[in-house]
Amino acid sequence: MQKKQSFSAEYRNQAIRALFAILFFIFVYLLTLLLSFFLIIFLFIASHALMQSYYNKYLFFLGLTTALIALILLIFLIMFYFRKSTVDRSGWIEINREAQPKLFDLIGSIAEQIEVNFPQKVFVASGVDAMVFYDLNFRNLFFPSKENLVIGLGLINSVNESEFKAILAHEFGHFTQRSLNVYSYVYIENQIIYKMLIDEQFYQSLLQNFFQTIFRLAWIVVFYSRIVRWILRNAYEIVSKSYMALSREMENHADEISARVAGSVPAITSLLRASLAMDSFNYIWQFYFNRVSENVKTENIYPQHYHVMMSYAEKFGMEIKFDLPHVSKEIINRFNRSKLVIKDQWASHPTVFDRVKKLEDLNVEAVVSGGSAWNLFSDGDNLQKKLTEKLFRNWQYSDTPVILDFKAFKKRYSEEVHKYRFDKKYNHFYELRDISVFDIKQAIETSNQEEFKEFEEIFTDKNVDLVHQFSGLDRDLKTLESITKKEIAADSFDYDGVKYQSEESNELLEELKKRHEVLHKEINNLDIKIFKFYLNLAKVSGHNEELLKCYEDYFYLLREDKENLKIYLDLINSMQFIWRVTSFSQIRNKMITLKEKEADFGSKLKKILKDERYISFIAEEKGIKLEEYLSKDWQYFTEPKYNDEALAKLEEALFLFYEICSNAPFKALKRLLDFQINLLESKTQDE
Repeated sequence: MQKKQSFSAEYRNQAIRALFAILFFIFVYLLTLLLSFFLIIFLFIASHALMQSYYNKYLFFLGLTTALIALILLIFLIMFYFRKSTVDRSGWIEINREAQPKLFDLIGSIAEQIEVNFPQKVFVASGVDAMVFYDLNFRNLFFPSKENLVIGLGLINSVNESEFKAILAHEFGHFTQRSLNVYSYVYIENQIIYKMLIDEQFYQSLLQNFFQTIFRLAWIVVFYSRIVRWILRNAYEIVSKSYMALSREMENHADEISARVAGSVPAITSLLRASLAMDSFNYIWQFYFNRVSENVKTENIYPQHYHVMMSYAEKFGMEIKFDLPHVSKEIINRFNRSKLVIKDQWASHPTVFDRVKKLEDLNVEAVVSGGSAWNLFSDGDNLQKKLTEKLFRNWQYSDTPVILDFKAFKKRYSEEVHKYRFDKKYNHFYELRDISVFDIKQAIETSNQEEFKEFEEIFTDKNVDLVHQFSGLDRDLKTLESITKKEIAADSFDYDGVKYQSEESNELLEELKKRHEVLHKEINNLDIKIFKFYLNLAKVSGHNEELLKCYEDYFYLLREDKENLKIYLDLINSMQFIWRVTSFSQIRNKMITLKEKEADFGSKLKKILKDERYISFIAEEKGIKLEEYLSKDWQYFTEPKYNDEALAKLEEALFLFYEICSNAPFKALKRLLDFQINLLESKTQDE
């Protein structure tokens, strides 16, 4: 028997609003459906009248065609609503009490403590998450389905026992929300509406099937369905806003239950570490995905995931508690200096800092168990290996993969980190930023009485703080510009603790531009002073020409990057019609534009492949693939179908172009910064 939970007034208000929004959408949907049925009936009546004219074969054919159109419209309108929603469980493993008694004892104790039902099924997955999900179909509109629980092993890898208990209690907090009855209906109805209106892949495949069977008539279905979807999507915006507002309140309520069960501290520390754990897991995933062509995989990613997480912790100077990185708000805020706060009406969760603030206000004390969450699992190593295998289940290897053990991974990881991480001496000065582009010749000729004399004067916390302030201001400026241009919908926002209406964004924008200009000039001068410091070092050792070339190449690649990105985006945008249902005449017209954009892309690609500043960054096999693409005038469409091989070549070339061009400035910066460190170390050795 579930306990009658207490809910905040705001929670109840949002639930009621969501319910009324759903009812409004249903009214619009039924009205649209009714009008559509009237149209269909009219078409059937008209077709019947036309088909009475047996003596006129043209009228008879027109009547038959009209009847077919009416039938197609009828099928098209109702089939969305009866579409089933299934959850892909191929990457999961279902577990039971017999196999995992300690885990199920914990789940049972939490369920008993907050008086909710035990999950119908419990699964383990590979990722860094835990979630509740429901089996959804049409009957669930009237008979709510039972909850299932999914636990990611990446999450287990990155929390202690108390934190894991807090996370489970949070998920079970969502179970308690079922006692408010309206929630399950709102959730399920929202999922069904999404499948009807937003799932473009299903919609486009449906249209494609119509085209293949009755191509001549399909354009009528396309036109009418787009009108219906436009009406319903606008109605759905009201539903979505209300649902997201309710979802945020649900998260706050689940956090409160989490704190009541496990304490505020474990709930907070697990929240603050979540991003680090996810970034580390994503790195591992990308690491092995990039090595599919090398036929390299591993039997167990989880020790490697933990190693990467601890390596990140060392990089950012995090304290280690209970053998896990302690991520503080100060560390997160060090790189996030934004002063702009916009209430995101489309967000399903409150911000991490909002959640942490509420948990701190609750201030529920509890005894913290610092043991690894793996202590709750039986035969964890075997479970890790099974989930690792499932993670790689869809990857295609050309030969039997070579297994990379933990020791070999550490060696490769260390080599890769060296390629992409700046020296510690820079004190994160160049994290997430480029050096300001300046006139090198003018900088050399201009005397500066305030030049740096010692290295210790340069990358101080004060100077590092300055560039982080500028980065935050730069992001805020771009966001405000988007608000001013109505690209971001915001009725109001907060900046530096002061509330503004969207109409006031112009005035604030002008003020921030002035601050931006002052800070940019200050940082530009700082970058020039740093350049002159290293130039003086280089002159002593006779490496000044090499240093100048490093700067020149880097600035050149930065300038080229903007042009390259424009060429890439222009071609990508010109290709969008390929993935939509489009008539042959439209395809032919759009293909002309695509070929024009491709000509610009091809010219730029040829230039890059001959440019020595890029050549050193292009791996031999990538160069061969790009030359193969350039060797032929690929034809992407021949009626009645697209040339999949040609499109694959174009997509591969675009991917490689973007990868090379976007990485080139970073690699040039890395080469420059490493060269400067070598100059510094040479000076130290000489002394």
